[in-house]
Amino acid sequence: MKIIKKRWVQICLAIGLVLLATVATYFDSGLYQKPIVSIDRVAQQSKTKGTDQYKNTDYQVVQKIYGHFTNTAKKGDKVTITNSYAQSQLLDERYKPHQQILVSKTSPKVYTIQSTKRDAVLVFSIGLVIILLFCMKFTRGRLLSSVLINLVIFFGFVQALIKLRTGDLVLLTVITAILISVVALIVILGPTKDALMAFLSAFLATSIALLFSVWLLQLSGDSGIHFEMVDFGLQPYFGVFISQVIFSVLGVILDETMDISSSLIEMKQEVADISKKTLFKSGMAIGKELVGPLINILLFIVVAENLNVVMLYLMNGNSIGYTLDMTLSLGVTQLLISSIGIVLTVPITSFIISQMVRKKVS
Repeated sequence: MKIIKKRWVQICLAIGLVLLATVATYFDSGLYQKPIVSIDRVAQQSKTKGTDQYKNTDYQVVQKIYGHFTNTAKKGDKVTITNSYAQSQLLDERYKPHQQILVSKTSPKVYTIQSTKRDAVLVFSIGLVIILLFCMKFTRGRLLSSVLINLVIFFGFVQALIKLRTGDLVLLTVITAILISVVALIVILGPTKDALMAFLSAFLATSIALLFSVWLLQLSGDSGIHFEMVDFGLQPYFGVFISQVIFSVLGVILDETMDISSSLIEMKQEVADISKKTLFKSGMAIGKELVGPLINILLFIVVAENLNVVMLYLMNGNSIGYTLDMTLSLGVTQLLISSIGIVLTVPITSFIISQMVRKKVS
């Protein structure tokens, strides 16, 4: 009873801290150097209908924003800003009362909107994740530590790219992926043999899947795969694509490896005299249940990432065949490479765990 009461106290404290941090962030305008305006009210001035050559219809809306400054020397002063946005809000935004916006001065009495102040929303979102971790009894400290450390590693990866450009992109990606995997496994599992087994499984499965896929791509001469369709045409096309694949496939394989290895290790603890063959078969059985859902998840991610581009091609009169060829070739290729890795992870992880976990106990 005391444990349950203590847990509820912890959850209530977490909720209180999150709400306090959110409110504090909402009123932290004084920490910003750029002028911030709090919107008091909004009035629509005009609404104009527009139609393009493909019969797509949208409305251009002009609104007057009335607000007051919340920082700088103009704090408390009233200001009126004109904002124009498309009703679809594809590239611009409709503003509402009680929002806070960052503005810039374009003339002595004219200000334009730069962006919305979203730090309070960000803090609340992060806080909500932390509260859910408290409720679900996750290992919060280790999880958050691994995320923060990996963010620092990724920041170093980005800084290295800025200095070296994209010449060593694949090499930097491989090094970063290995570091992220090691940190995640060590922080979550500790510097144990379990972490080593999981890392070996993930590393081997990812490496074999990538090498095998690159070999197949070379045999086919990259036929039908439009590497030039990489976002923003960033070069080198193939290097950028492979780097994207490495990060995506490694994340899925790490998750799969952890599921299989933790199940087999727990099985060994429950049945001390279980044989290697039985452990391997159990790992294969567990893996078979994971393969289908994981591949389907990746499929939905590919569809979600490219749905807007597919719709754009189709609405501009392109055929279905041409649209799918130009928009989904990279996504499908990435899906196939990841699927190879997912399938290979099952026997590789089952074999490594069945061999090493026996030695660990004996």
